[in-house]
Amino acid sequence: MKFLLVLVALLPSILCALTKRESGEKVRLVKPDGMKGNGTGRVEIFHDGQWGSVCDYNWDKKDAEVVCIEMGFIKAVHETRQAKYGQGTGPVWIENVSCKGNELSLLDCQHSGFGKTWCKHSRDAGVKCLHEGVPQILEVGCYRDIVAIGPKGRALSDLYLNARKQVDWYNIRSMVTKCAEGAHAQGYKYFGIQFFGECWGSKTANLEFDVHGKGTKCYEGVGGQSHNFVYRFAPWKDLGCWHDKPQQGRTMTLLKNFRSSIDWFHLEITVEKCYQAAKKAGKTYFAIQFYGECWVGDDESYQKYGYSVDCYKGVGKNWANYVYKVMW
Repeated sequence: MKFLLVLVALLPSILCALTKRESGEKVRLVKPDGMKGNGTGRVEIFHDGQWGSVCDYNWDKKDAEVVCIEMGFIKAVHETRQAKYGQGTGPVWIENVSCKGNELSLLDCQHSGFGKTWCKHSRDAGVKCLHEGVPQILEVGCYRDIVAIGPKGRALSDLYLNARKQVDWYNIRSMVTKCAEGAHAQGYKYFGIQFFGECWGSKTANLEFDVHGKGTKCYEGVGGQSHNFVYRFAPWKDLGCWHDKPQQGRTMTLLKNFRSSIDWFHLEITVEKCYQAAKKAGKTYFAIQFYGECWVGDDESYQKYGYSVDCYKGVGKNWANYVYKVMW
């Protein structure tokens, strides 16, 4: 009985702590002055009344994934090291972070312990999340290519960027971002990464990428020699997580409710369903709220109440819309 009374007395503070953890108030992304872009920056955590950075020792994609999801984004594009987004000025709080990938917060991951590091700010860790305005990149898979018979035999005919001399072997997945930016600039909907740093694409890649069959020589999301790891752009743009306030007037209109058929391991299926429904209805914007409700709109009214962090893996939680724009 005494234990229950103590628990009841502590409940408000426990709920407060959980609310802060969920809202991302103990983890933030900091960018250098003048740098634009939502979802990129140096990772900082709040401890003992002070913001401080994270050392990049053993910092990897899983750690970045936890941070990005905690901040309300779909996923991480890649992790960054060596103070790519500038050096912090407070303490370096932790190092040797080891996330499994299913934690709700970076602070739930194993690490060295607060203040137990000799790391300098030159090793500050950062992340690049799938952020506002960037088309979502979807993995298609690993496919063989034929090089010996020349360019006409290629599955993807246009070598639009050769960045083999700039491959970051410690963060090879950063090549995905580089190739995606080039493919998007070319207007390609599909692209492939071959020989670790060659970016290939074409206007008809969706019909040709698998002409030589599936392959096995791909690593960490990039193709090896004579292999393409193929990606496609989703037919929508990611516009991020936004507040909704039902008491003050909804920002979008409910079109469909997919809550009864949510695949919790593949929430992107719900996004795809909502996209198809929005496109059929002729709508420009669509959003997922409450994990499975499909909301739509014709303008940017979804911005009315500002940004939210109450989203998870590309869908909104209660009273939050994860918004997308129909592109084609």
